[in-house]
Amino acid sequence: MKTFTTALLLMVMISSCYTETIVGPAGPRGPQGPTGADGAAGENGYVFEWTDINFTASNNYEVVLEYPSDFEGLESDVALVYLLWDTYTTNSGEEVEVWRALNQTILTEEGILMYKYDFGKYDARIFLEADYSLNMLGAIDTDNWIARVVVVPGDFWNSGRVDLSDYHAVKEMLGLPELNSTNTQNVDRRK
Repeated sequence: MKTFTTALLLMVMISSCYTETIVGPAGPRGPQGPTGADGAAGENGYVFEWTDINFTASNNYEVVLEYPSDFEGLESDVALVYLLWDTYTTNSGEEVEVWRALNQTILTEEGILMYKYDFGKYDARIFLEADYSLNMLGAIDTDNWIARVVVVPGDFWNSGRVDLSDYHAVKEMLGLPELNSTNTQNVDRRK
């Protein structure tokens, strides 16, 4: 009897390890649930653009980008800054803008050059740093930049929903308006 009980127990244990899932036909669709409450009116983010930015010795190789006077920022907002780095034309003739998120570090013949930024509730500041004298920079590094500042609400910032270094992904996620940059012809910064 002990052998029979042991064998029966062993068969039950082995059979419990194997289960076959049988999927039957889908049941009828349930009733429609109630309509949810509308969200708060407003925008998810804001984008501002500045053109003809020049970094010179007279401005200490920094530019302060003041937000428009009708914009009311919050202490919890986060600013992202992008520079128009390049443009190219596709085979179909479409001109594509290439935006790079700051901070950006590039290697020049002279050494390391960094495009950096900081921000506050009322503005963002773009500035250059290098491991050599900034007076050695050429026009390709300092002249005719176009910048976009995206002000992101703090609750979105911590969501981890999008790659914040990708301007186009941020634009799509926040529903930002389409901006057509001026002076984008022949933009070709150091790669």
